[in-house]
Amino acid sequence: MKLFKSTGRRHQSNKLRRRLGLETLQSRELFYAPPFTPVGPPTPPAEEAPPAENSQSPGESNSTTPAIEPTGTDVGWFPQGDSFHGTRFVPTPLGLFPDGSVQSVTPEISPRVVELLDASNRGPIRSTLHRPRVAFGAPTGTLAGRNPRLIELTTMQENWAHAYGNVVHSHQRIENAPENLGPRVDIDLIYSWLENFLLFDAGNLATVQVYRPGPIEFPLPEGESYAIFTVNTLDHSGGEDRGWRLLNTLQLSVNDLHIPVRLHSRPDDHQLTAVTLGNHMLVGVRAWRIYESNIGWICIETESYEQRNGRINNRAAQIGGRIAMEEIWHRYLRNLGHAATGGTDRFSAPPSQWTVLPEGTPNPWRNPRTVPVPQVDPDPFSFPILKRANENSK
Repeated sequence: MKLFKSTGRRHQSNKLRRRLGLETLQSRELFYAPPFTPVGPPTPPAEEAPPAENSQSPGESNSTTPAIEPTGTDVGWFPQGDSFHGTRFVPTPLGLFPDGSVQSVTPEISPRVVELLDASNRGPIRSTLHRPRVAFGAPTGTLAGRNPRLIELTTMQENWAHAYGNVVHSHQRIENAPENLGPRVDIDLIYSWLENFLLFDAGNLATVQVYRPGPIEFPLPEGESYAIFTVNTLDHSGGEDRGWRLLNTLQLSVNDLHIPVRLHSRPDDHQLTAVTLGNHMLVGVRAWRIYESNIGWICIETESYEQRNGRINNRAAQIGGRIAMEEIWHRYLRNLGHAATGGTDRFSAPPSQWTVLPEGTPNPWRNPRTVPVPQVDPDPFSFPILKRANENSK
């Protein structure tokens, strides 16, 4: 009898060991994931690879820009790709300070504050900064100690393989005369608002949260960050935009509430681009930019080339989805114009432009890092004011 009980205890001990081993494996998958988008299988040798139909521009590769599905292929009704959950616990890092105290340090702390604390020897000892209860208390400067939400976003793939329907080009902008800009407002300041979507939420049909590492975090590739757009639904308080919120609520039967994109910032060109990830309802790239026209006006614009993810989204875009998308970016541009003109709203808003490219036309913005910037004609009497580098692709 004693032997039987002893064996039972030994059996339970083995079960505990196996369970601990499984948890360790899961931790490796969650917190030691590669920081960059996973690449596909290696390209076959040249003699075995099929001939490419379309030539690629320098800097593009099959791993980062897979081939677009031809228009009319048998794509599913519902959007495909991984969804963003972002529900994992993200604890605030703890660190040891020179005075012997242990304090938490928010990852969103200002880089200037960190610099001043370090200069005065009052900042946290960097080697002790770690996230408790995440990857066994991994240091914040390592991949294992990175924000778990950022880890999930960095492993999401671009959804080019799920593109359906014709490529659609959209263009919206506002224009500000220099004398109408508010005090101390210039292109650099407006771009800082745009890069962080600071004025997106006010009175809009959705909200946005930008994810990027703070000064104590493990870094991302230069210029890279992420954004999660969340549509406003009927469960939000307030009675504004009930019609739009009803449409947003109904579309949740097909799409997710949280919509992820990967951002690429080019501050020198004052241009920000975003590529769709996972099961985003769209497939493509959108750009936001600020530049000075040939007559000295400040232009703030957004432009995109996109297809749809799934047959239902493709049909919804034809019925009313494009109007909703236009409304979102129209309100965002108006928010920017309102702030840039010191609340006077003295800016011009030309009509939005929508162009459906011919069937089979590939998306010209396959690589979001190489989206062209506007080429402004220096002649003040030229027309049109703006000449685009990819004009022939329309």
